[in-house]
Amino acid sequence: MAQMNAAPSCSSGWGALVLLGILSLIFGMVMMFFPGITAMAVITLIGIIIIVLGIIAVIMALFTPAGEGKSTLLLLVGIIGVLVGAGAIIYPIISGAILTEIIGIVVFIIGIIQVAFALAEKGVKSRGLLMASGIISIIFSVLIMAYPLIGALILFGYLVAIYFFITGLFTIVTGFVARSAACAESG
Repeated sequence: MAQMNAAPSCSSGWGALVLLGILSLIFGMVMMFFPGITAMAVITLIGIIIIVLGIIAVIMALFTPAGEGKSTLLLLVGIIGVLVGAGAIIYPIISGAILTEIIGIVVFIIGIIQVAFALAEKGVKSRGLLMASGIISIIFSVLIMAYPLIGALILFGYLVAIYFFITGLFTIVTGFVARSAACAESG
């Protein structure tokens, strides 16, 4: 029986990377076309994670020896976690807006700190870049806090889609670089 010679693959792992990258690209593009559904899915997943962590806290509280103050606090935190997670799943739009506001506040504080540091540290060479970064953070935070529903759509819809798209591109390039390296070593 004659054996057919196929083109050498040089490595079996690069194809999986390229396939993963292509799937990530496709996933990112689909998410870009449906940012609302993506945002709802991300908020729902966050709700599920909070519920799981709340259940773990309740279980830990139940196994903590009775009479310890920590067990009561842990039980309370666990119950609150389960309720907050359920609320995120039941009311994803409101939860997304609340999360957006929290993120906006954090980014605003980071921006203020960056601007303050840039103003205070006169000897730092990258002071202008730090100042610009702080100003951009402040503007971004004010915009997403002023429009939390649009901010939630952008944060949890478009940014997740962009992440998958960029990650897909890098993974595809990584796959082809790995193939080139493996072919160079074997040939």
